[in-house]
Amino acid sequence: MDENQDSGSFCEGGEGQAEAAIAWQAEHFPQVAVSLGLEGGDFLPVTKAWRRDGDMLAGLLDYQNRFATGMDDRVRAAHLISFYSHHLSVAAAAVYLWTGLVPDLSPERLAFRFEPVVPHGRVSLMEACPADISRFHFRFTHFAGRNDRALPFHDAFADSFPPVIDALQMRTGLSPVAQWRLVADGIAGAFLDVGAALGDEERAMAAALAIINTAGSPLFSDAVRYQRIEAVCGGTSVQRMFRLRSGCCLFYRTEGGDFCDVCVLLDTETQKSRLQAHVERTGGL
Repeated sequence: MDENQDSGSFCEGGEGQAEAAIAWQAEHFPQVAVSLGLEGGDFLPVTKAWRRDGDMLAGLLDYQNRFATGMDDRVRAAHLISFYSHHLSVAAAAVYLWTGLVPDLSPERLAFRFEPVVPHGRVSLMEACPADISRFHFRFTHFAGRNDRALPFHDAFADSFPPVIDALQMRTGLSPVAQWRLVADGIAGAFLDVGAALGDEERAMAAALAIINTAGSPLFSDAVRYQRIEAVCGGTSVQRMFRLRSGCCLFYRTEGGDFCDVCVLLDTETQKSRLQAHVERTGGL
């Protein structure tokens, strides 16, 4: 695309590149869906979908109850903003890392629907999903780009989330600061996941940190970081990269809940020992 243009539709061949990236993403991350186009279907723009008194928000908050027992409003909100930001970031990162195109995520142009997952893609991924799981299906219509692509991508995320965060704060009381930290975590985790699937972790992590570490941004967090963990499995040394959180999903406040292995509330040594145990159990997978 023309790097001197801030926004617009596809350049020549760009649509085909984006379609190829989306097909790859559907194969490797079937829990997220993406379509291209300006209209069609029952998609709602972010400005309409994320209304504090709307049916969409009520349904999305209720859906979080499937992940734990004893969630209060703030715990549901923390899970929902984590869920939404990670899935949107997977969709955007797949296109960006594959093509260099930056999706326009502005609230007026980004639209989505929440739909049941139809089994497809990698069987191993879908076998782990409950039969009644649902997913975000995003619709991208425009793309932006400049010579320094970290800036338009940062601006895309920073512009996209205020209506979401405002609605969740007014509906549940979860603070904007806590939510922005979880958004930054979602971006960092999604880029790592997509980069690992592409075999290009380093580029993906660098891109995520460039987005998050923009001075003066609501996304800025020097607590988000990546950690390489080494362990010995079956006599063989294995490594895996993890994203360490800057925010807390509050899962520990649910019935029988605990801190996740990358929780910001855990000290460094506890995180490391837990992650090493995880790598040993899974063989680095």
